[in-house]
Order: sequence, then C-alpha cells, then structure tokens
Amino acid sequence: NWEIKTPTNTSVTNYSMDALDANTAWVTGTVGGTANFYIWKTTDGGTTWVQQYNNPAGFSDGIRFFNANEGICYADPDPYPSSYWEILRTTNGGTTWTRVPRENIPPADSVNGEYGAAGSIDIVGNTVWFSSYYNTNATPTKVYKSTNQGLNWTVSGFVQQQGFAGSSYVAFANANRGIVVCLDGTVARTTDGGATWTTSTVAGAAFRYVVNVGVETYIAVGSNGGSWYSVGGIDWTPVPTGTTQTLYGVDAAINSAVAIGNKGVILEYISRRRSIELTSFTATQLNSSVKLDWTTATELNNHGFEIQRKAGNVEDFVSVGFVKGYGTTTSIQSYSFVDKNLLDGSYTYRLKQIDFNGYHSYSNEIKIDVRSLNDFTLEQNYPNPFNPSTTIGYTLKEKSNVKLSVYNMVGEEVAILVNQPQEQGYHKVKFDATNLPSGIYFYKLSVDNFTSLKKMILIK
Repeated sequence: NWEIKTPTNTSVTNYSMDALDANTAWVTGTVGGTANFYIWKTTDGGTTWVQQYNNPAGFSDGIRFFNANEGICYADPDPYPSSYWEILRTTNGGTTWTRVPRENIPPADSVNGEYGAAGSIDIVGNTVWFSSYYNTNATPTKVYKSTNQGLNWTVSGFVQQQGFAGSSYVAFANANRGIVVCLDGTVARTTDGGATWTTSTVAGAAFRYVVNVGVETYIAVGSNGGSWYSVGGIDWTPVPTGTTQTLYGVDAAINSAVAIGNKGVILEYISRRRSIELTSFTATQLNSSVKLDWTTATELNNHGFEIQRKAGNVEDFVSVGFVKGYGTTTSIQSYSFVDKNLLDGSYTYRLKQIDFNGYHSYSNEIKIDVRSLNDFTLEQNYPNPFNPSTTIGYTLKEKSNVKLSVYNMVGEEVAILVNQPQEQGYHKVKFDATNLPSGIYFYKLSVDNFTSLKKMILIK
C-alpha cells in the first residue's frame, strides 16, 4: 500500500529521488517543470522536508548519493542555454552543495540547446554517469562520466537510429558494462565504462526509463504502457502491464518491480513462481580454497547463480563469482565453484539465483572454516575461560589416526573427545564439562608422530 507523505512543494515537479534507508532520502525537482529547481532532504520518512538548495533559474535532472554524506545532483546548463553544466556535489549529506568548476566538465552544446535527460543518472561505486539530449535535431547522444564522485568529467556519444539525439536513459551493471535506452527504440551498449558504444534497435519500443537489477539484467518502461526486460541489453522481451498509460520510471527489488506513469499509474510486478528446486548445497575446503557444490532438480527461466561470500563477523555479502544456469529444464543439474586464495578464517556462502528477467532469490547460508593444511596444528579453545562448554579446533595436513583427550591437573584423563581416523582438513569438537568441577584442564592432540598440549580454564 502507498501512504501519502508531506509534499516537498506543490508547485514543483519532482524528477529524481534517492533513498538511503526508510527514513533518509533526497528529492530534486523544478517549479512547473520549467525553471527554479530545489533539493530537499527528509530524515523521518517523508513526514518533513528540509530545503537544502535552490537555483531560481535552474532545471534539475537527477540526484544520487554514494553514502550518507557524499552525493551529486546534476542539472541543465545554467544559465540556459550555455555550455556550463550545473553539477553540484556535497560531502555533508546535502547541508551544503558546491558547483563543480566549469573547467572540470566538457562543455554542453549551447548552440543546439543541449540539456539533461530528466532522471537519467546512475552510479556504481564512485563512478557516475548521466545522459543528455537536444531541443533541435542535433547529434550525437552524449553520455557524461566521472570516476571521482563527479569532480572531473569525460564525455562519449553515439548516434540514435532516428538520426538526432532524443530522450535517453542510462543504467550500469558494473563499472564497465552498461546501457542507454532511447525514446526512438535505440539501445546503446558499452563494455568499457562508456568509452565506446554499440547500438541496436528494439522494434516498436519507446523507452522512457531503465534500471539494472543485477548481472547485466535490465528492466525498461516507456510509452503506451510498454515494459521490457533484457539480459545483456541485446535481446529484449516485452512484459505486459495492462495499461496504455506512458510509464516514466521503474525500480526493482527482490522478485518484484514497481513502475510509475501518467494519470497516477503505479504498477507492481511480483514473481510468485519458484525458479529452481535446490536439492543440495555444500562447501568443502581444498587447502586455501573452498569448493562449493550444489544440485537442482528442476529449473525455470534460470539465468544462473551469483556466488556470495562474507568473512568472519562482517555483515555484508560480496559477490565472488557467477555460474551460468540451464534456463528451463526438468533434468537434475549439478554445479560447482572454487573460491581460491583464501586466508585462514571463517566464511559464509550463499547462492543468489537470478532469473532471465532479473528477479532473484537466495539459498540457505553455509559456513566453513578455512585453515592452512601444511602442518598439524592445535588451536586454543574458544571461549576460554568457559562454562560449561567450549570448542576445540585442529588441522590435519593428511588423513591420520587422531586422539583428542582432556586431562585434569594431576594428569588423569577425564574425557576422550576423538579416537578414530579422520580425513585431511580442519576439524572442530565441542567439549561439555557440565559434570566436571571448576579448575584448570589440559587437552592433548595426538596424531601419529605429532603431539600438542594446551591449557583451558573451567569456571562455574
């Protein structure tokens, strides 16, 4: 459900918004869609808005934040028509905005009335792109790029099928691969961050916005209720929307997308099907590497799997690889991936399964401890001191006969935790001392010709 929030200014057309979380967001817009642009910020989910910037002669196009403090807003050349883009940067959450010097930005084509495509902005890391078009039949369509949060800029371009630069909208999957879609159905693709472009045409398409939803998968919307998705930006598949109203914006989350358009249209798409049936997912240490294996029983529209990992107590997962799926199949499929050159530590893995339309879901998480297998080692128990249980870890450089025992202060064996052959690798054993009194204990690892002894303290 949608909740009406306090308007920023009822006379303003808001063209771009960026939200940091459920409470903090920035909006930029222009009075009457003609001139006099503002930037506002909310920190209470839209209940109140604080004006942070105003240019009575300007026209804003897009706003994005790299983090809670550093952001960028781009606007048409000012004064218009002129060659000096109004690009603003902030380092304090928008409290103050500083215009980028003229000499840092390639000049706009003031003769032909070049201006920004409203809403056409995207960021990846510290890199930002925006596109432009003309109010005359000029060319080419330009894409501006900065790799240092908007301080310095370069420009590249391509020619639309219609022969002049009309409306265009940019989206990037990563620092190198991205696309620009145009109102005339042109799609421009880049694999070098926007230095060069390759164009193609989608028949009947009139694009008004595009967004990347992961692994070079894009969703676009446009005139007459048009909606499309594409993997890689080459082939585009229409998605029925049930409306003929022009759609001007789209954003996507896990297995869903929201599009907005004329006459207050708001559309939600939800994928309710299960794309794959995952029957197994395991992790195995291979010296300084981890081998992941998983199996599916069935697959439907499966583009593939993004392998994600996090180390230790780090909260966020990072992508470490991608394995292509089998599309649609009812046969059992087996997959594997090796994550190499890992340091000793604890790691958590999960699979992000991605459809061809960009929607995705996550597998269960699996944890594995990685240790160097060059030597036999016995680790200090954790926690220590403990009550009543603790964990003891040890590494076997080869398959061995293992005995792990616990002794009291007078040398009596009070517990045998392991007494059997074990495979090469890292092993952990939980020791429960519920029935033992407080005191100092020793645990001893005996492996063929290797012996190690460590002390631990039980405090009740």
